[in-house]
Amino acid sequence: MTATAPTPTRPTFMEIDLAALDANYRYLKGLLPPGTRVIASVKGNAYGLGIEAVSKRLLALGAPALTTGSFEDALAIRRAGLDCEIVMFGGTLPGGVPDLLEQRLIPTVHNIELAQAISATASEPTKIYIKLDCGLGRLGMALKDARPFIHAVTALPNIVLEGLYTHLPFTNAEEREWAQARTHLFDDFVDSLRAEGLAIPVTQARSSAGILAGIEDRCNAVAPGGLLYGKSPLPADMVDPSVMQPVLKSVRSRLIHVSPDAADKTPGLHGKHAFKVTGATGVVPFGRADGNRAPIAGRTAHMLVNGRVAPVLGVSSEHAVLDLSEVPNPRVGDEVVILGRAGNHAITLGDLAGWQATNGSDILLMMSGRMPRVHRD
Repeated sequence: MTATAPTPTRPTFMEIDLAALDANYRYLKGLLPPGTRVIASVKGNAYGLGIEAVSKRLLALGAPALTTGSFEDALAIRRAGLDCEIVMFGGTLPGGVPDLLEQRLIPTVHNIELAQAISATASEPTKIYIKLDCGLGRLGMALKDARPFIHAVTALPNIVLEGLYTHLPFTNAEEREWAQARTHLFDDFVDSLRAEGLAIPVTQARSSAGILAGIEDRCNAVAPGGLLYGKSPLPADMVDPSVMQPVLKSVRSRLIHVSPDAADKTPGLHGKHAFKVTGATGVVPFGRADGNRAPIAGRTAHMLVNGRVAPVLGVSSEHAVLDLSEVPNPRVGDEVVILGRAGNHAITLGDLAGWQATNGSDILLMMSGRMPRVHRD
C-alpha cells in the first residue's frame, strides 16, 4: 500500500492532492459544533488514495482518531509508525480478537460472543465501541435489544465501553427524513442510558451524508469518509459539490501500443465484435484489475490522449483499447488522462461513475488496490 512512482513497466498512476484534503478537513470542521470529535474514515485504503500518506495528513490536521473496517488497513497504519487511536468500524470473529488487541485497536462489539472473547483475552481494562442497528439492517445490535445487551457487555471483566455508534446512510431527500427520525431514536436511547447512570464518552450517528445534509443530533462525534476526499454522497440539489475539493486530482497513463489502421480489424471474443473506427487504435494499461470497467449499454466512456477525446472501445483484465481517430499522429508513450484535465477537456469522478452506473465512492474503492500513487501538496 505504499505510494510508488510510475515506471516504464507500470505507467498508470493516481495523483493525490493532499492540499485538497486539508481544505476538505477545514470545511468539515466549519460544519461542526466546537469540540466535536472527528473519527476520520480511512477504509478501503483511504478510499483508494493511499492509507499511509492520508492517515499521516489527517492526524497532522488534528483528527483525534481514525477508523476502518479492515485489519490490513489498520496494520498498514501501525507499520507507518502511527501510534494513533484506531477504531475498528467493522466486524470480526472472536478468534481475531488477539490480533486486534496486540495492535492496540479498539474493537467494535456487535454480539455477546465477541465481547466475551475480548474480556477473556484482555489483560487489562480495554476500550470497546458498541454498534447499534437503528434501521439499516446490517451490522449492530438491534435498538430494541440494545439495553440488556449493553448491560451484559459492561458487566464483563476488563471491558470499558468507550463509544456507542450507529450508521444511517442516505442518498436523497426522502431518505434524509428516515435518517433524521432514526437519529432521534438513537439520541433518545443514549439519553436514557445516561439517566440510568451510564455515561458513554463517545457517541456518533452522523457520517458524510448526515453532516452535509444538516442532520440534527445530540452526539459528540462524527465519522466522515467521502466528504474528506471531496466526494458527496448526496445529489447536487441537496449539496453543492463545489464546496469540496477532489483529493484524487488525476489518473494518468501512457499508450503502450498504437495500431495505425483499424479498418480491417475484427477483434473481440472470437472475432465477433468489429471496431467501428476509421483511424488508429491504442492500448492503455488500465483494465479491470485496476478498477476499470466497460461502460453500461448505451453509454460511451472516453479518455484523453494528448488533450483529444479518445472513446473506449473495450476493457480487458489488464488493458483498455481506445479509438484514436481524432488524435493526430498518436505514438507509443503519449500521455493518457483517465481522470483529470488535458487541453480543453476534463474527465471527472462523476463522469467515470456515470459511465458505469455507479457512484464516485465505488470508483475510488475499485481503484484502491495495486495502482501506484503520487502524493502532492
